[in-house]
This record gives sequence, C-alpha cells and structure tokens, in this order.
Amino acid sequence: MNHPLVKIPIIKKKTAMNKAIILTLIIVTMTGCARKQVKQPATEDLPVTQITGIGKIIPEGGISELASPISGIVTAVPVAGGSRVKKGDILLQLDKTDAELAFQEFRNKVTSQQNAVESQRWLIEQKKTALSDKLRKLTDAQDLLKSGATTGENVRTLQNDYDQACMEMKKLGNDLSMQKSQLDEILVQQAAKMNNLKQTAFRAPADGIVLEILPKPGEAVNQYQTYARLAPATPLMVQAEIDEMFASKVVPGQKCTVNLSGIDEAVAHGRVIRISADLKKKSLFSDSRDDLEDRRVREVDIFLDTVYHSLLISTKVECTIQTK
Repeated sequence: MNHPLVKIPIIKKKTAMNKAIILTLIIVTMTGCARKQVKQPATEDLPVTQITGIGKIIPEGGISELASPISGIVTAVPVAGGSRVKKGDILLQLDKTDAELAFQEFRNKVTSQQNAVESQRWLIEQKKTALSDKLRKLTDAQDLLKSGATTGENVRTLQNDYDQACMEMKKLGNDLSMQKSQLDEILVQQAAKMNNLKQTAFRAPADGIVLEILPKPGEAVNQYQTYARLAPATPLMVQAEIDEMFASKVVPGQKCTVNLSGIDEAVAHGRVIRISADLKKKSLFSDSRDDLEDRRVREVDIFLDTVYHSLLISTKVECTIQTK
C-alpha cells in the first residue's frame, strides 16, 4: 500500500497544467471576439433610377358621384351605364305630379294677383282724371271769387272735395304698392315651385360618360343619396401609389411609362404632376390584405401625354417612374 504523501506532487503537477490550458483557451476566445467586433466597411447603396407603382386610369378631376337634390320615386331612366351624355341631358326622372300641382297653384295665384294690380292701376288712372277735373273747378271758382262772381262757401266746398280726392288718390297709390309687393312675393314662391319641378329631372352637370345609374324605375331615392357615377369628358390620367420606401424620391415632372398589369408593352407615357403630402394606407390597388397594415404608400397623379391604346376608366396599370 502506497503512502499518501507520494500523491501530493502529482496533484500539483496536473493543477498547473490545467491552469495553463484554461489560460490558453481564454486568450484564444478573446482574440476571436475581438476579430468579430471589427466593423466591415459599409457598401454604398446603388442609386435608384426607376420606381414602380400600381395605379388606375381615371379622368382628370376624378369621377363624379352625383347626389339626389330631392327625394322622390323614380319614373324613368333615359340613359344606361356606358352612355355618352351632354351637359343638361336628363339622367333620371322622378315623379313630378305633386311638383306640377304646386307650380300650377302658384301660377294661378300670379295671374290673379297680376289682374288685381292692373285693376288698381286702372282705378288710379280714373281717379287721376277726376282729380284733375276737381282741381280745374276749384281754380275757376277761386278766379270767380276774386271778381265777386261766386261765393266763398262754394270755393270752400270745392276745396274740400279736392282735398278728399287727393287723400283718396294717396290711399290708392299705397294700395297699388301693396298689391305689387304681394305679386313679387308670389312670383318668388312660383320660382321656388318651378325650381322644385325642374329638380325632378336629374341632369348631367357636364359632358361625359355615365358609368352607372343606381336606382331603377319604381324605386325611391332620398335627398343627397348617390344616384349615378359620371366620368367627365376630360383627359385621362393615372392615380398611382408608390411604396413608402421610395416615396421621397418622386418629384413633379418626372417621366413615367404606363403598362397594363403583367404586360411589358407600354400603353402610355406621362409625367408626374401631383404628389400627396403624406403617407397613407394602401387602397384597393393592393392585392394583399397584409400589405394594408404593414406598408404605407404615397399617392401620385400622372398626366398622360401620349396614349397608344384605348384605355378604359378604372383599368389597373403599372407605372414606372424615371427618377434619373
């Protein structure tokens, strides 16, 4: 059996070797970390020369949504979706029975009041003639009184008759003014009824293409309800959306190529004319529901200088904007 004192030098020798190994590992690890922390030189981003966005064809000024000025029941729809119309053409006709009756009532009132005014004027003309005759008799009596050919009592009687006639003439003039005021008021009311009658016919506010007529004959429309969509006869343009990553690189005046979605051939060329001042959520142009929340866009209007193919309003297109 070995004595315990023999093992003591061996333990010390292993402990020294272990310390040397651990120290070496620490030095190697620190050296590796230091190498990893050395920053690599940053590579410069390549300049962006083209930006692509998704858009749709719209008329300059946008599509007009026409609102009903009054409520009523639709009796006729003279035009259909896709029809070209001129300013003033009837797009929709409401039942006008009540409006016509109301207008006819005030037209009769106007005629009656006009007759009353004319009768008052005729009466005043008659009274003017009588007043002139009374004035002549009074003047003659005054001259005769100077020569003693008549009495003062006769002159006073004629003067009193003349004064009463003047007062009556003043009253007739006031009555005529009142009759005229009533006529003016009725004419204003008649004009309002005429306007109501005209409003039963919904007319095109401008030349253009009717995209859609919503109500059908027999249906009711409420005041301010949208009843039609009209594309004005104005030049076509593109309303596009640019991803927020490139939004700051778009400026007015930049040239743009327009392609149909998925087709390389250009259908139009244009230029940027307006850029929104802020970023917004993606609209219906987006094909992904996730994009609506994750990414934002900047709206851009592109005026089409040259159009090579017939383009339908609301056609989805791809817009490539040249930034350099």
